[in-house]
Amino acid sequence: ATGCVEPTLSGRHIGHTNCMMFNMVAALEMALYDGYHPLMRWKLGPSTGDIAEFTSFEDFFQAFTEQLAYIGGLSCEYNNKLGEAHSVIRPTPLISAMVEGCISKGRDVTIGGALYNTSGNACIGLADVTDSLMVIKKLVFEEKKVTMAELREAVQTNFQNHNALRAMALNKVPLFGSGNEETVAMADRVTGFAHDYFKEQRNFRGGPYTVGFWSISNHVAFGTLTGALPSGRLAYLPFTPGLTPEAHASKSLLDNIRDVCSLDTSHMTNNIAFNVKVVPGAKDTPRQIVDNIYAYAKAYCDLGGMQMQFNVVSSDTLRAAMVYPEEYRQLLVRISGYNAYFVTLDKELQMELIRRAEYGL
Repeated sequence: ATGCVEPTLSGRHIGHTNCMMFNMVAALEMALYDGYHPLMRWKLGPSTGDIAEFTSFEDFFQAFTEQLAYIGGLSCEYNNKLGEAHSVIRPTPLISAMVEGCISKGRDVTIGGALYNTSGNACIGLADVTDSLMVIKKLVFEEKKVTMAELREAVQTNFQNHNALRAMALNKVPLFGSGNEETVAMADRVTGFAHDYFKEQRNFRGGPYTVGFWSISNHVAFGTLTGALPSGRLAYLPFTPGLTPEAHASKSLLDNIRDVCSLDTSHMTNNIAFNVKVVPGAKDTPRQIVDNIYAYAKAYCDLGGMQMQFNVVSSDTLRAAMVYPEEYRQLLVRISGYNAYFVTLDKELQMELIRRAEYGL
């Protein structure tokens, strides 16, 4: 692997696995507003139609994928310009001499000398997108509890005076991670489109783009730049990290595990980050704690899971560390593919860790 979780072939492959952090939620927002980006306050994407006039869920999904493809194309274009600049300003002859393919081709790794050349995209906000799509599909087009115009108004006002609608979105629609097959199929549809689109794009070195679902800490940063969503998420809150379901999706960690493992892993060639927070019982022995974590990890792997990472710490402990940082200097936490000392993190990221779902062992 290279970086945190991304797979590469040592000595034969230049994967550039963190070439872009791709905000999928932006495509959802732009579909809601006919290509208009609410933060930028200008028409960024193509016109995909007034959602108030959509007559089926497929109309909206088509608008979403058109916006995603548009910003995906721009992202690849700009990334390729960076690749070209890198090859001119900072070639790497020493590294190239040790990577298979470069000597036989007479080319530096920065211009495609390696045997295998890819660029890895990290898609951010899968659960937020999936849950929002499920709300639109269920509440608008199947159950007809609300119109698209009403849903858009609720999102624009951060659900002010729309508490009943937000409650329905949060509690009456199956979420990714709840153990619902239809929701898994929706997530698969999104990951499949992203994979199929990006694999057809070519980087500066002549190779394809790969797609992963991890976020480092950008799910927090991107969330601060994003308004409310149809899923019921309020404006400026963090997205879900990596491939992790929303915290309230289920009271059962096994539901989370089953849904993540049910996704088509061929769509995730740049891997995933699945974050889990567990808290031992007060009377659990160290042996019991290890055995229980092992049981969850083994079940996940037996079901075909790709990657899983644990925080074994309670939200109460994390809150105490915010108040008394000098007493918790050695408290390490897992963010999304990397570890950090909790007290060194900014407040927004600390709060995101506290809000993550907490499961007993």
